[in-house]
Amino acid sequence: MALLLAAYVVPLGQAAAAGYPERPVTIVSAFPAGGIVDVIARRLAQHFSERFKQSFIVDNRAGAAGSIGYSAVARAAPDGYTLVVASGPTTMAPPGAAAPSWQPQTAFSAIGMIGTIPQAIIVSNGLAVRSLPDLVGYAKARPGQVNYGSAGAGTTPFFTMELLKSQQKIDLTHVPYRGQPEVMTDLVRGEIGVTAMTVPLVVQQVQSGKIKAIAVTSSTRVASLPDVPTVVEQGMPDLAISNWFALMGPARLPPEVVATLARALTEALSAPDVQASLKDLGLLIQPAPPAETQAFVQADLARWIAMSRTLGTDTPTLKETTK
Repeated sequence: MALLLAAYVVPLGQAAAAGYPERPVTIVSAFPAGGIVDVIARRLAQHFSERFKQSFIVDNRAGAAGSIGYSAVARAAPDGYTLVVASGPTTMAPPGAAAPSWQPQTAFSAIGMIGTIPQAIIVSNGLAVRSLPDLVGYAKARPGQVNYGSAGAGTTPFFTMELLKSQQKIDLTHVPYRGQPEVMTDLVRGEIGVTAMTVPLVVQQVQSGKIKAIAVTSSTRVASLPDVPTVVEQGMPDLAISNWFALMGPARLPPEVVATLARALTEALSAPDVQASLKDLGLLIQPAPPAETQAFVQADLARWIAMSRTLGTDTPTLKETTK
């Protein structure tokens, strides 16, 4: 009976994929219009619509730190007609949020990696440091006297600075804010000494001389901040923490649909107009095939689970998945 069932299921799946997409496809952005995720989703939707001669529509389902949008995709039929531009790892498993009805490690099928946006570690002009080793030495000489800001416990900048504290055994004082603009304002004023923030948000302030960038959290230097050394160059490779973006769908997507979308994604990321618009966001385009992307997502989520436990910020959304 199992063999007979398999004989029918495989051709049916192939037949469904052969005409894909036969109707409009929704790409969910779990964040508001105008943000980085939304811009990425709209550029891909435009390219896919032209390639497939079928409508790809961006649906902004913002709220609950991304959980509303991700939950909608996790519950959708695994047929390739509901996709999501995932931004991880913290938004897929946001610390501090209510435990979701889905598990980020098992609820999605990876279609392909899009790229990453690294952070910059930035300091106030009043802080007499010009490198990460300088910062470590400065903080060790003044335990608890150097403040760092973030948009709250569980955010990527928070984890970056807490990991720096843990690894280098320094005592920095966390000052939480409502959002990154407020963090930047107080950094420029010298009210706080240091923070981490995504590169596109700091370039203008660094170039104007209002703050100093002492590191970027990528393995290679960033074009918009070419004189700023990486964390790897400064001997702290574990601080290479970037926000990544991937195209995903619900778990158990048909392999044929995944393959079709993966080819289209590779084509989109190779198109000059798409590359130009994504690079304007500060995105380092880093395409990867489905299996490699799935493995990366799993490993990165596991890394953040372990980090959350080590730093004492474990929450229900970062629990191990029970199989």
